[in-house]
Amino acid sequence: MKKTLLALFFVFATSVMAMSADTLPKPDVLNEENVSMTKGFSSYDTIIINNLDMDHAEYSRVDEEEKNKIESMKPMMNTIFTSTIETELKKRKLFKNIKINAKPEGNELIYNAAVDEFNAGSRALTMFVGFGSGKVHVVMTGKFIDAKTGKELASFKDQEAGGFFGSQDLSGFEGKFPAFVGRIATLSTDFIEKLYK
Repeated sequence: MKKTLLALFFVFATSVMAMSADTLPKPDVLNEENVSMTKGFSSYDTIIINNLDMDHAEYSRVDEEEKNKIESMKPMMNTIFTSTIETELKKRKLFKNIKINAKPEGNELIYNAAVDEFNAGSRALTMFVGFGSGKVHVVMTGKFIDAKTGKELASFKDQEAGGFFGSQDLSGFEGKFPAFVGRIATLSTDFIEKLYK
């Protein structure tokens, strides 16, 4: 009986190890990461970077006037997102072709990202409670999809929060949201680079 259980455990353990050996390791760059691919992104000559989907974002601690400001900032945030990734990919010499908002034509990698939450924070909570409460933050998700099959190869969810001058920074979200989008764009390029080989 013990031998049978031991043999079953050995078969289970080796099959789990074989399954995990097939999937590339998580880059460990962003907050939440999923990787289901067995080959690196280098098997693609072209990456298509689509505009940020901001139409379904949740607005937290945002009044109507602030929401209008955020709406007016969206084109700038899109430009920051796509141009940051394009610049970083070129600098790192990743992919032969980089397209922005292009229609897929073949063996290409599609990068879709979205802003899930715009949180304008609370100055009162930041000042009087501290410990990270009330900080301005952005939550974003990203997906990397094989253009031919539509299969999701990798994904992430990340949050950028706070200020650049410590927890008592009282400046508004207007400067922080674009900076956070740019920061996640750069980190997502690190994510791509680690999955490229």
